[in-house]
Amino acid sequence: CEMSDRSLPRPTLYNLFIFNPTLCKKEGQENEKILYYHCSEKISLSSKVRQVGLCEGLINFTSKFSSTPCQALHTTRTRQVYYDPEPDFWMIMTVRIPDKGCRFVSNLTLRSILKMSYDLFTIFYGTFSYAMKTATSVDGIRPRLSRFFDPYQTTMRIEESEILDHVAGVKFLSLDSNTYLSCQRFLSCVKDRHPPVLYTFLVYKDKLVYSDLNKHDTNVLYHYLVKILFPAQLDFSGIELISKTLQSIGRYLNGPQNFDEGIKASRLHLRTGSKDGNLTQVFLLVYNNLNVTVCLMIDATMSCTKNFYKALDSFLSSNVPPLDDIISRQVLPRQSGSLAVTPSSVPMVSDNIRYLFFNYDNLAYITTLHHPPHIATVFTRIVCELASEIRYKRSTDVLIKTNHDMWISAQKSSGRFLFTLILQKNTSIITVVEEVKKLSQQLFSKSYFASV
Repeated sequence: CEMSDRSLPRPTLYNLFIFNPTLCKKEGQENEKILYYHCSEKISLSSKVRQVGLCEGLINFTSKFSSTPCQALHTTRTRQVYYDPEPDFWMIMTVRIPDKGCRFVSNLTLRSILKMSYDLFTIFYGTFSYAMKTATSVDGIRPRLSRFFDPYQTTMRIEESEILDHVAGVKFLSLDSNTYLSCQRFLSCVKDRHPPVLYTFLVYKDKLVYSDLNKHDTNVLYHYLVKILFPAQLDFSGIELISKTLQSIGRYLNGPQNFDEGIKASRLHLRTGSKDGNLTQVFLLVYNNLNVTVCLMIDATMSCTKNFYKALDSFLSSNVPPLDDIISRQVLPRQSGSLAVTPSSVPMVSDNIRYLFFNYDNLAYITTLHHPPHIATVFTRIVCELASEIRYKRSTDVLIKTNHDMWISAQKSSGRFLFTLILQKNTSIITVVEEVKKLSQQLFSKSYFASV
């Protein structure tokens, strides 16, 4: 059995479209219901209308047999997923499958990718309904959708989708209490000295340290930073060596580039602090210095002067480098990088063992699935299916032997999941149970898994 299937043909994004069937008032105006349509090849408007009509017909037909909306459609060469984030709004994504030997594609993973695209649009532009309401006409929402989805669809990387896209979790940085309190004091001081700052968000490299936001907004903003903004603007490799010899220079990844030319900051629409169904509107400033990135969300209802931003910039440039040094002194000696489950670093395990831990309560995850040798996607398929089946069970313990003579263990307790892959062939079930028990005790001695 091959450990890796990276040489297999990759699935690719064929189309992504958004429509609202209520916008078609009479026959012959079917194109009015299409709000956004991207296709990897040039097609006519009539082809777009026909494709949307087929999907709408399938939705209406399947609704007669189930209260659950249609979620996916499989054909020989495509996978199509459906998502209805708001009443009367549908998002549909079609992925092309090159042949039967293609890498596995999970419906759940594709829907998670589609859902994240909606969440990201919402945090920058508001809901579809809000965008429709604030636009001067129906035509006003189409440019907003194009401005977001045209560049975003190039970052979706359908060909590399995997189990981590399905869980869409957050990497947390584990710090001792003194270091964590130093981070909290710094962020509290930012808000105390600069009252327009409503919320803060602190990241070290690609790991979250602290967030004032609720779970949903934290996850979406973290995804935006790590998957979109950082890859385009930051490279943390070798930064520790550079910072020892050169004076650190802070910069804004999102926000003021030149105070004399005016302040340009993205407007966010947050669920955090929302009232009466209205999202909280703030301006986002993303400041980076060395390994530390600070996100500040400023009250959009307040008029902040140039002097406010200059004072804020002075405070950040003076205080972020010392904070980076405090965190680095703890993190750098342990390159294994624990991710906020226990204060200790992640223990070393056998090359024949891989695991994925995910906590639905705070969206934290730890994984060694990416460690070489790479795992074939047959395991991704099984883990995705298991995650779906046991998600709504309070507790469960499943052990599966694959036809490749390998083992997969799935454990859940109180919202925590632990998936363990035993890749060594000819391993007895007694040995597997002992290995899983030992791993769970090592990793999560303070969690419910310790007694499994």
